Amino acid sequence: MARTEACLVDCLVALTWLLLLGGVAIALRELGLEPRWSASSELSADVATLALGLIPVGFYLVLTETSRRQGSLGKRRVGLRVVRSDGTRAATWQLALRTAIKLSPWFLAHLGLSRLWMHLGTEQSACFCLFCVYLIVPVSIGLALVHPQRRALHDWLTGTRVVGD
Repeated sequence: MARTEACLVDCLVALTWLLLLGGVAIALRELGLEPRWSASSELSADVATLALGLIPVGFYLVLTETSRRQGSLGKRRVGLRVVRSDGTRAATWQLALRTAIKLSPWFLAHLGLSRLWMHLGTEQSACFCLFCVYLIVPVSIGLALVHPQRRALHDWLTGTRVVGD
């Protein structure tokens, strides 16, 4: 339950950032100050999502998990921290890779949905992206439920785990 609560708090942090971005985008549009790049191309939509949405959220996670307290706001709230599988402090590269793996379903979902809703790319590429999301998320949750140390996919692949203080 603690990890679920921590995840929800961190999702709230990410949602706050995305709502702020949405508000800025709406304000710019209302002022007639839309960016010159077009969201009608696959590449511009994908780069915008990565640069404005995922990278800041990823930085938040990596910076907070490399901090002295070794945990995001959500993890700190419930007394959890991220360590190596042997219990020692996780390296920055491990936390960065852990975060990239953890956020990959979010990015894949964007790729799939943008291709469907904005008619970018092919329907097959959209379905493939969404299939990957529907595969990765249950595998990760399933691993966390059955692994003795409750290690999710991103923990297992990077040699990390979440522990209580």
